[in-house]
Amino acid sequence: MKRRRFLSNVGLAAIAGTALGGAGLYAIQPRRTTLPFASADNDTLPLAPADKKRVVIVGGGLAGMAATYELLKRGFDVTLVERSDNLGGRLTGWNVNVDGETMAMEHGFHGFFNQYYNLNGLLEEIGLRGNLKPVKDYPVIFKDPEKGTESFTNTTTLFPFNLLAVVNQAKSVSLLDFNDPRGKLYELMRYHPERTFAQYDDIDFKTFCERINQPMVDTIIEPFAHTSFNQFHRYSTAEGIKFFHFFFLGNPDGMGYDQTIDDAMTSVVRPLTQKLTELGGRAITGVEVDRLVEQDGRIGKLILKRPGDILGKEHSVPTAEVANDWTAFWNGADLYFVKKDASASGEVFTALSGRCTHMGCPVALDAATGGFACPCHGAKYDKNGNPTEGPTVIPLVAMDATPGDGEIKLTTGKKQSDIELQADYVVLACDVPGLREIVSQSDLSNQAFIQSAERLGVADPYIVWRIWFDRKIEPMKVPFYTISGYRYTDSIAIYSQMQPQYVDWAERRQGSVIELHAYAVEEENVIDQAEIKRIMREELNELIPDLKGAGIVYDIYTMQRNFPRWAPGDHTGRPGVITPIDNLFLAGDFVRLDVPANLMEAATMTGRIAANQVLVAEGLRENPIPAVDLVGPLAI
Repeated sequence: MKRRRFLSNVGLAAIAGTALGGAGLYAIQPRRTTLPFASADNDTLPLAPADKKRVVIVGGGLAGMAATYELLKRGFDVTLVERSDNLGGRLTGWNVNVDGETMAMEHGFHGFFNQYYNLNGLLEEIGLRGNLKPVKDYPVIFKDPEKGTESFTNTTTLFPFNLLAVVNQAKSVSLLDFNDPRGKLYELMRYHPERTFAQYDDIDFKTFCERINQPMVDTIIEPFAHTSFNQFHRYSTAEGIKFFHFFFLGNPDGMGYDQTIDDAMTSVVRPLTQKLTELGGRAITGVEVDRLVEQDGRIGKLILKRPGDILGKEHSVPTAEVANDWTAFWNGADLYFVKKDASASGEVFTALSGRCTHMGCPVALDAATGGFACPCHGAKYDKNGNPTEGPTVIPLVAMDATPGDGEIKLTTGKKQSDIELQADYVVLACDVPGLREIVSQSDLSNQAFIQSAERLGVADPYIVWRIWFDRKIEPMKVPFYTISGYRYTDSIAIYSQMQPQYVDWAERRQGSVIELHAYAVEEENVIDQAEIKRIMREELNELIPDLKGAGIVYDIYTMQRNFPRWAPGDHTGRPGVITPIDNLFLAGDFVRLDVPANLMEAATMTGRIAANQVLVAEGLRENPIPAVDLVGPLAI
């Protein structure tokens, strides 16, 4: 049965009945697929290059690690550059001291969904799938007491019965929401990589959903769309349709997912890093790429620097504005702290870069210690800029502060700029802020590429707040819940019933550990940290009443801003894996990807695609790239 005929003659309610005979039902099933190869005779091409080419990969997250692994297997000379002290990107972690005990901290809870074919395949190949365990359910807790908790357990993966099962489980949604097969709701089932973006990329998802029954929007669409880390009214409708296609309607595996048994560093990042080393790869951590050097239309080398270093720039601040305590000064995106001290020979000025040496976030003054604190990942520094806590071991970068005529001239030494890497190929697998900074610092000839990088944006900030309580709670059905209807809280993860180290701590201390997430914090809600904590604590008390009045033993609160923006109109100018510079490729979850994939799977997939492009350039055999169905079940 042709999809056009199917769509024009039946509604979803009819689909569940006799209208779906064997041929019709088979025709609309989402299927796992494999992307086409560049060469029709791919299987006959050689595996390894005749000469060992040098590849530099910038960014040690999933995209960078995946690209590194694929190229190391093929005999390339690969160097992976990461500005943090550890690989892992948003999967990385660090140790914290909780009341005298060392415990593992990470950026937040991660779900490894069944349709993460490239990520799960990578873990399977390396022997790490045993470090994950399945989660039994995907529940959503609503603030509205009439909705309570909706459960989206996988009962079947057969379309449309998977969708009907969700409707059946959702107390506030009915089949009447599907009574018009020409309606907007059905567009979620018609994803097409070209038509969907041509029609809907300029429309925000909230406006699009105004023509869908409100119970469906409130119960299913908005809570799940929020997990894209973009606000509903600032999210491209085309990206939203693609998101739903990938996670539910276009894949044959449903909403099932796994979690790491231990923390992500133990379960994934460290063993994967070890594997890259065993294959002969070099990982240079604690170093940033300052700029690319283009030679004869290709990238010939990369100039490195210390994280937080500001090379080749000068900034002057009025002497009268510098106090005896650290004073913050901004120069565009660059942040400096300057102070003066009295000495026998007169006033002495000291300056530090205000960029955290973990991942480059701007630090703030810490009133409690007189030092500095990074709001992104919890790094702390003493009053001299030396790290004392969190994920970094590198001090804030000292700057030269030279008094002049009524001003202090601030400079950083250029001694680091002579550290460089030669490259035959380069893969930029960093996040959006990192990519934009590298491109802006590089003297590249292709203006279109420069502009495409400049247009990239990040979504609104997101919050991860992990709290160690002095009170035990009754075990909950699953360790992770999506939350809907609250000002801040979008999900909660119960670590004290999730990871062995935390389960043990909770048992011994008769306590509990809860992590709260706010996925996309609107501008008006970016207020004082203490007030945000107060509100989120009230929301947690409502969600888990047993914690009301419980004391906090320890907590880590971070506000980060590094997830990609998927705003209306962004798609057209978004750069893809292939760039106009023939030996430069991009990878990461922000890259334009016409194949349906999101979040960690998009990062891993683009890393593998970038590796394939290097293989294609060398006339070598590509690796197969699996994907969910490339179009929706009702696409025409």
